[in-house]
Amino acid sequence: MLQNLKVKNYALISDIEIQFNNGLNIITGETGAGKSILVGALGMVLGKRADSSALRDKEQKCIIEASFNITKYGLQSFFNAYDLDHESVTIIRREITSAGKSRSFINDTPTTLKVLSDLGSRLVEIHSQRDNLQLFNTDFQYHSIDKLAGCSEKTEEFQKGLSRLTNHKVKLKELKTEEANLAKEADYNRYLYKELEEANLDDINEKELFSEQEMLENAEELINTFNQSSQLLEGSEHTITYLLSDLKQLLTKSRTSLTTELAARVDSVLIELKDIAGEIENSAQEVEVNPERLEEVAEKVSSIHMLKSKHRVESVSDLLTIQDDLSRNLALTLDLSDQISSLELDIANLETKLRRQAAEISKIRKSKSVEISSQLSEIIAGLGMEHSRLKYQLENVEDLNAYGMNSISIELSSDKGNSYADIRKSASGGELARINLSLKNLLANHLDMPSSIYDEIDTGVSGEVARKVGTMMKNMSNDQQVITITHLPQIASLGNHHLFVYKSENKNTVETQVKVLHGDYRISEIAKMISGDNLTEHALEQSKELLSG
Repeated sequence: MLQNLKVKNYALISDIEIQFNNGLNIITGETGAGKSILVGALGMVLGKRADSSALRDKEQKCIIEASFNITKYGLQSFFNAYDLDHESVTIIRREITSAGKSRSFINDTPTTLKVLSDLGSRLVEIHSQRDNLQLFNTDFQYHSIDKLAGCSEKTEEFQKGLSRLTNHKVKLKELKTEEANLAKEADYNRYLYKELEEANLDDINEKELFSEQEMLENAEELINTFNQSSQLLEGSEHTITYLLSDLKQLLTKSRTSLTTELAARVDSVLIELKDIAGEIENSAQEVEVNPERLEEVAEKVSSIHMLKSKHRVESVSDLLTIQDDLSRNLALTLDLSDQISSLELDIANLETKLRRQAAEISKIRKSKSVEISSQLSEIIAGLGMEHSRLKYQLENVEDLNAYGMNSISIELSSDKGNSYADIRKSASGGELARINLSLKNLLANHLDMPSSIYDEIDTGVSGEVARKVGTMMKNMSNDQQVITITHLPQIASLGNHHLFVYKSENKNTVETQVKVLHGDYRISEIAKMISGDNLTEHALEQSKELLSG
């Protein structure tokens, strides 16, 4: 439960600290005094979005701190999950700078706004006048009946499955689009791949092929050249090597250092020429006139040139890369078909499962709705709607929706159940407030929320009905802490703890202040709520009567 709230530099609040108690906590004060500002500050520390415009002094940061006794609420696993210290009295703090930057702390450990909001949603539920409109909200209607019927977990499981189904359908659509795009190119890609495959590019050394073509095209000329070259190098006494051998012998005869060096150089040339002669002889043996092979090689070279030109690349290696890409694309087309078939089967199975779950949820809702509707009707009858009846109207639908296979509405009868109409059309503002409070009363036992705050939700009720509304809140406070902002003396008089919010003014500033009311001060405040500022004896007597009541 909320024990303490400290607010500094927020809206009309300079620096205040408020203590809250068990049971029913009442907050009263004149319109504009700052009652709802307290709720806004509490919402801020529980994770609502920060707004630097709410800072009282733009040069100072705003600090809001709330302490909660969480001993009985089993939150240890939450603290463990976020590596936070679990303390019996947990302190949450929020700091907002004038630049709009925000820092959040749980037990002095910095944390994110998401974690703060998650923890806040487990500690306090804030209800305002606007909540009456949530009765029209389909999500709230499903949420409330599922909580009361005890099938919330089944609905959550269904929704997880529905989310998977939605994702599967999105993925299937993407795969089919991709398959269609690939199919448009598949035939042409298959033709290109076959053309490259038949070229046997893996077995081709482009450099060697071009060299072979050159040799075959010039075979006769090469053979003649090699023969003449061999005749010049070796074979008679007039050949180059023979003459160089004579030159070497001539130089060797003169045993000077110069002639010895020249002879060595001639010998080096002789060795090189003999090596050239051997290579010419080997080449001559390798070269042959082969028109058939020339035609075969020429065809290969022509094919490679054509493929390189067609694919606008420079080498066989580039063509092999294209061939691999085409192979992958063709394989992907086949793989996509398999993926689509598998995914379609998963979707069908999942949809069958979801329809079975939805039917089970619908059965639970319908079987429990009669009891829930009866309980709600009984509660609103005690709030001055004696002739009214409420019911959840559930109809089966064919298509799956976010909550199963039902359509839902909350309907009101004002003639003891003879005719019903949707509350959007049949309920007044005051009736909506009482219906909403009645539903909150039923839900309180299912939500296990430490604290609930009601911000002027008693609008549209008065007199004896107001007293009954207050009694309901009083009864709710037996199981949880209830904090109520009210203008009604009938409700204010039922509180265990009464806080009065007022404005303190001086020459330069107006500030919101809070004080605890006891004894005569509380009697006077409730009397003013009855008669206004013109405090009368009759109002004082009524106040005492309400407080003793």
